[in-house]
Amino acid sequence: MKDHFIVGDVHGCFYTLKALLKNWKPAEQQLVLVGDITDHGMNIPQTASYLQEIIKKYPDTVIVRGNHEELLSSHYLVKADESWYEKSGERNYKQYLSFSREIAKDAAWFATFPLLFETPSLLVTHAGVTDIENPFNPDNKDGVLWNRKEIKRLDQLQVFGHTPQDNAAFDQKSNSINIDTGAFKDNKLTAIIVKNDGIIHDMVTEKTAEEDL
Repeated sequence: MKDHFIVGDVHGCFYTLKALLKNWKPAEQQLVLVGDITDHGMNIPQTASYLQEIIKKYPDTVIVRGNHEELLSSHYLVKADESWYEKSGERNYKQYLSFSREIAKDAAWFATFPLLFETPSLLVTHAGVTDIENPFNPDNKDGVLWNRKEIKRLDQLQVFGHTPQDNAAFDQKSNSINIDTGAFKDNKLTAIIVKNDGIIHDMVTEKTAEEDL
């Protein structure tokens, strides 16, 4: 069974992601992303295209759904959200036009992303599990797409993102680690390598590339 190479919130930072993944060993490590590959950054469609190519070559790759995938998919597939479009969606749309990639197709693809990735020793979600009745309800504002409350301690190691911070650090109290280090905010993109027993083996970071800002 492979170890896991888990990547934090990419947010369209294509060049930064490519550089970070030079540290990934596909023969030994399953690639998992905590979601939010879209919105904010300057290379959103390129990021989506690149990850689709990776999935074709390495079909065990998993992208967990983030709240920004949820917002984009909902806008194009369910009901238009003008407030989201004005804040983030218009920039996304213009990038897709420039890159000649269909945003509606990616909206449908994003909607297929799972809410979690799980092994007996590891749980990966976008925003982490807090102590509520149904954390895997995508409409729950304290659920795994949106949570910013205290993380619930589980038997498994929890890995998540969603809330940007300067550096990723393991929290012993909750047996968890937030690996969103604000790539789109001109900080860095972080990945951790987790062994089969749920122990964090290593951490790698990549300073945000100027081309992504």
